[in-house]
Amino acid sequence: MKKERTNKNVKVRGNGEGTIYFSEALNKYVAQYVEPSTGKRKTLTQRKNEGKKEFKDRFTKVMNDINQGTYIAKSNDTLLSIIKHHIDQKFDDGILLDASYKRNLETLEQLKKCCSNFIEKPIQKIVVEDIEKSKKEMRETYSQSCIDKMWGLLNKAFKLAYSRRKIVFNIMEDELLTKPFSKKEKKKVEALTIQEEEKLNSILNGPESNHEYTDIAKFQLITGMRIGEVLARSKNNIDLKNNTILVNNTLTKDLKDKTILGEHTKTYNKKTGIDSGIRTLTINNELRKIIKKQLDKKITNIYNLIFWDYEKNTFISNGEINSWLDRLNKKYNITDKSLSTHVLRHTRITRWKEAGVDMKVIQYWAGHVEGSNITDDVYVSLTDELIKKELAKIN
Repeated sequence: MKKERTNKNVKVRGNGEGTIYFSEALNKYVAQYVEPSTGKRKTLTQRKNEGKKEFKDRFTKVMNDINQGTYIAKSNDTLLSIIKHHIDQKFDDGILLDASYKRNLETLEQLKKCCSNFIEKPIQKIVVEDIEKSKKEMRETYSQSCIDKMWGLLNKAFKLAYSRRKIVFNIMEDELLTKPFSKKEKKKVEALTIQEEEKLNSILNGPESNHEYTDIAKFQLITGMRIGEVLARSKNNIDLKNNTILVNNTLTKDLKDKTILGEHTKTYNKKTGIDSGIRTLTINNELRKIIKKQLDKKITNIYNLIFWDYEKNTFISNGEINSWLDRLNKKYNITDKSLSTHVLRHTRITRWKEAGVDMKVIQYWAGHVEGSNITDDVYVSLTDELIKKELAKIN
């Protein structure tokens, strides 16, 4: 029978099967192997009270895992570090715009609050129960849209960890682990009724006709643009000869939360370089009057924008207009719902739907991606006019 060698320089295994030997200095068995993910040499030592066979079996399992591609190296990477690296990498790769990058970081901050019990633990030590415990705070603290974003980041982190062989199993795929649903009531933006819109227009054309924000509100109510798009329109976008206006960018925020003039619309996909929000709209008579009125004021700002705060020499903010609309609503009792720039956009899109405009055309005018459900599901309100129109089809 072959005698066991104790010289640590003599391999008992070889040819890619690792190295195992008895160390006289340590008085225990030692094994060495190359970790596949890093290429570094790793050492495995015999545990206290572990027999020679048990140690060799343990080493054999490590080598089998390596050969079968199921080996998982010990990692101290935390859930937080993985998510942060993922967000930063998307930004560095040019996939995220400044505003989107900022929103991702805000979502990460929300995750840090409701997942404080495990977000800084090594991801290899996180269990399903950790995530289950965080769901209560998610449900009670955040809206469903916030939860959807947080859950999306959790899914991405564990998916990345699994694909990079940092964890054996993606616990987010546990069949009993489900996404939580918010207990907060969903605030749906409702369009103005035809009567409410008529009342608003009579106020804008009457007692509030000289207010500095009146033409902005009317401009949005006519075109259905996002307010950032309205405020980013310059005289360079206007072709009064052909009665068209180009929508090709929007006001946005940089990483320091400063308002800037963006180069694209909100629908721009930085990864593909496609901006589905670029569109050319027709200028009707009412819109033409507003534009000519602004042009007659002699535009002198550096961006040639139609709407500009000349007193402060800066962009007009969405917040300022929303505050004014809120005051307007309280003063004139226009609607028992809230009144905001978003409501004005919803109102125009709903009017298009009521008029029977084809959905593809509505999506183009609204700057939505063609085929997206958001136009119908979010921006169209169920009004009496729509109900009557559908009932007429049945009759």
